[in-house]
Amino acid sequence: MDLERELRALDVEWPPTPHLRLALEPRVRRRSRRPLVAVVALALVAIVAALAVPQSRGAILRFLHLGGESIEFVQTLPPAGERPLGAGLGPPVSESEARASVPALLLPQVAGRLRLHESGGVVSVVFAHAGRPVLLSELPSGQGYLLKKLAGTTNAEWVDVRGTSGLWLSGAPHVFFFPREPARLAGNTLVWESGGTTYRLEAPDLAKADALALAASLTDTP
Repeated sequence: MDLERELRALDVEWPPTPHLRLALEPRVRRRSRRPLVAVVALALVAIVAALAVPQSRGAILRFLHLGGESIEFVQTLPPAGERPLGAGLGPPVSESEARASVPALLLPQVAGRLRLHESGGVVSVVFAHAGRPVLLSELPSGQGYLLKKLAGTTNAEWVDVRGTSGLWLSGAPHVFFFPREPARLAGNTLVWESGGTTYRLEAPDLAKADALALAASLTDTP
């Protein structure tokens, strides 16, 4: 486990302290900041160490929310069927209609016309990569959600995606809940959030390197 990389991947919001700085002398202020830094650093080390243990990792990820995606570890996966990636994505929409739902829409660079779909505020498109279909879904992080349920046989790994923290899910299939659709089994998936928008790439046999390369290649123009 690369501890430094895992720590850098964690997104920590430091509490603002303008009033504290005005109230204390410089020498006292420096002393008061050290315990906070030490406590936070120890907490981060504990989280990263716990992620290396499957049981502890499951407990942490049970409460994980990444933008508009909620991820829950469970002992047993709920019933779910296998369906094509393009099933239940909603009716086709134009690019302008898609951008009305997701202003920060990103699109894959592929030949031919993209067929966009929208359902419950989620814009999706299935496109070909290396001759196989890949699903890209996007939604504003504050509107709606996508739910995943993972058992212990699914691997969860923090990765850097386009300069931000993302989650790579691989190994055994997990259960994915799409708006207004029954649960289905999902394959390898890359999820990340940027600028208030949540992005999701999925394909059963998608490799991590390919998923990260695809994410990096997405543009705001077709």
